[in-house]
Amino acid sequence: MSAGRPGEKQAPDLVQPVIGYRLWRLGDEALYSPYVEERWGRGVHAAVCRAERGDHADAVPAHDCSCGIHAWYEPCPTLSWAATRHLVAGAVALWGDIELHPFGMRAARGMIVALALPPWNGPKPRRIVEIASALEIEAVPARRLEAVALTHGAPIPDGMAPEPRASRAAYAVEQRFAEATRREDGWRPSSLVSRTRSPD
Repeated sequence: MSAGRPGEKQAPDLVQPVIGYRLWRLGDEALYSPYVEERWGRGVHAAVCRAERGDHADAVPAHDCSCGIHAWYEPCPTLSWAATRHLVAGAVALWGDIELHPFGMRAARGMIVALALPPWNGPKPRRIVEIASALEIEAVPARRLEAVALTHGAPIPDGMAPEPRASRAAYAVEQRFAEATRREDGWRPSSLVSRTRSPD
């Protein structure tokens, strides 16, 4: 179990990677985080803190920061990404320190385990297949993403994440609000801290 702060609820250690879902920006030859120039490659992706103060480089994700690999508890709705030119959805296996929030989670380490294909043919699905091949992962129809992802880990158990486990739209709004509020008054989200073991 991770060491916690006074009054912070601790989640039990988990014995396998946690499965989460997220979006990436589809570049010409790689995937990037949607809001920062952070390239995702094959294998393990380690989170880094980009905050200017940089006082917790060895403790990512930090409780009072927004650093870490962000993911949702459930797959992204197809309509939120499929019709866009540059967004692609997929699943990640996460491990190490993980903070659970009502709107999603943040982890220290992770790796892409599958990408979702939009429900039509065309240039974008072909690019997703090419990227998946380069990453040595599967590109699957969106309806199969969750089933394929769960062969690489387990979801956060029911009741472990803080309530309410709100919608993905609310998560996006919460993240932007958190960034603005944190700068103003040091706001800190309610969370649980968990630790998972490496998949190695």
